Amino acid sequence: MASLNPPRLGEPQSSASILLRQLYHYRPRTQRVKTIALSALAFLVCLWLLSSSSRQSDPNFWTKFPSRHPFPGLPEDAQVALPPRSGITINSTLPHDLEKTNPSLHLLVPATKGSRGTCRTITSSMILGYPAPVIIGYGHEKHGATEFERMVDRITRVRNYLRDSKSVHDRDFVLVVDALDTFFQLPPQVLVKRFQEIIRSNNQKLRKKYGFAVVPVSKTGASSDLVQKYSQRVLFGASKICYADLEEDPGCISVPESSLPPDVYGWKTDIYPDGHKNRPRYLNPGAVIGQAADLKLIYDELLRVVEQRHKKNGDYQALTQMYGRQEVVRELERRRTTNGAKEWLYNLIGISDASNLTGITVRLETGHRYEYGIGVDYKSDLFFNQHMSRGDIEWHKFGNITKSSMLQAQFGVPRETRMLLPPDVAALPNPFNQSRLAKQQTTIPEWNSTLDKLPTMHDHTWHTLPLMTNPHSATVPVLAHVNGDSKLRNAWWEKMWFFPWGRALLRKHVRASQGFEAAQSALLGGQDLWDVRGGRGGLWTDDANWVRLAEVCEGQERDLFDDDLGPWSKENGDPDAPVYNQFGKLVRGKGHVNEEDQFDFDFWGS
Repeated sequence: MASLNPPRLGEPQSSASILLRQLYHYRPRTQRVKTIALSALAFLVCLWLLSSSSRQSDPNFWTKFPSRHPFPGLPEDAQVALPPRSGITINSTLPHDLEKTNPSLHLLVPATKGSRGTCRTITSSMILGYPAPVIIGYGHEKHGATEFERMVDRITRVRNYLRDSKSVHDRDFVLVVDALDTFFQLPPQVLVKRFQEIIRSNNQKLRKKYGFAVVPVSKTGASSDLVQKYSQRVLFGASKICYADLEEDPGCISVPESSLPPDVYGWKTDIYPDGHKNRPRYLNPGAVIGQAADLKLIYDELLRVVEQRHKKNGDYQALTQMYGRQEVVRELERRRTTNGAKEWLYNLIGISDASNLTGITVRLETGHRYEYGIGVDYKSDLFFNQHMSRGDIEWHKFGNITKSSMLQAQFGVPRETRMLLPPDVAALPNPFNQSRLAKQQTTIPEWNSTLDKLPTMHDHTWHTLPLMTNPHSATVPVLAHVNGDSKLRNAWWEKMWFFPWGRALLRKHVRASQGFEAAQSALLGGQDLWDVRGGRGGLWTDDANWVRLAEVCEGQERDLFDDDLGPWSKENGDPDAPVYNQFGKLVRGKGHVNEEDQFDFDFWGS
């Protein structure tokens, strides 16, 4: 047996003796190994317990607080504008089997009278081709009423119109805007398409975040339905700051973060003291779009809340809180069903999409609905709110390639890209395209070379027009809610792309309401008019009365056009200019129908 004694100095050592000596003197570090092994085992056990935990003690919040919408169908799947129907020409007789089966679009503008702001709102909507606005509360001003009483009356009238009007159906799209400070910039087809694209994209994310629920079917023997737990169905404008005095409310704490990049305003994004570098994430009530059935649910609850509280600006406060409580219930249900290990890991590395419930105090009543499908337009694709954002806008001409490539850099946007005209805007018809029969028509308003002068389509296109653009979100909003500095309203109005030709474009819009093409378009899905009730050159009231634009906005021509061409509709000295609806039939005043515009009126009925 080889000796294990250490060799004497100078003696040669064999490899075998060296190996034997190392084995003899080896002492395993048992305590360290045991500690590591036990720690790893404990970690794995914790992960297993977390992942297998289903929080059985928590109630099902989806059923505890009614969350399923009481009507079928998704807004993103509704086909508001149908493709053109072929086979019909101007010389054809309109088929008698035509029927508008697709949803309509309604524009509601709460206003008791025609102020400068209201007239700018409705005039810009007409120029852009929106359906005749419905002026909620027009002629019903309550003298001596408090601000709270006027607010309740406004909400009540909107709710009643959505509920009781025979022209509004549950699947119809409804846009409600602030009457005093809203400027339209893009036409309704862009509004509807973007709305549907936004909620379609967001609903895909919500399906992934919240999952589905099994709903039993009432029919005997029928299988259960699998429905998406939470969905987005209504969009409000987004604001950079939350409603005052609600700093500890879920409406300010628990609502989702903005989808804009976290450094879109540079390193001070979301932390600048006055808030103007915040990413928009809070609800602003200045504009909202959704289907009528969804908005009825919201306005029912809104009216109930404001009548209980009797507070100034109570509608803004109530909507903020409704949005916050919706998100609280969603988060409670998500936490009940989430994978604990995954949640822990996501929180550890900072990518969790959980809503913040820290420090909030909220009372939730079992059986009460808190789910309204509310979301906000983070990127201002639809609605741009001026408050705290006056520096976020550039009146940009996309045909200027050099400036387009540098625009975001000028606004300090990290990772800037070249700004291009949005495809949905580039695909729009030229706004200065006149009907081929416009100059020959003798219907009102008759062609006038001075009043109807528009630039040539070659010189002015969507690429050459100054469009209100948000370089931070790289969007061209459909409308502007100028709710910040009131002194800027005049300046911004005169910067709108249509302002230099406002009167001529409005006359063009009214003239286009007559003839075969307008009637055909109305019935074939409402591609141009969006609403078969129609009417151009005036407004509908919530009492179903027709009021001429000249009557509502008399004396506002300077603020609308600033062209010194006289009162609207009386430029030629005609004090009783007639108004026609989309079928070419006389609505108000005295007039006639040109032979080339004549068609089978019997088809429409009396």
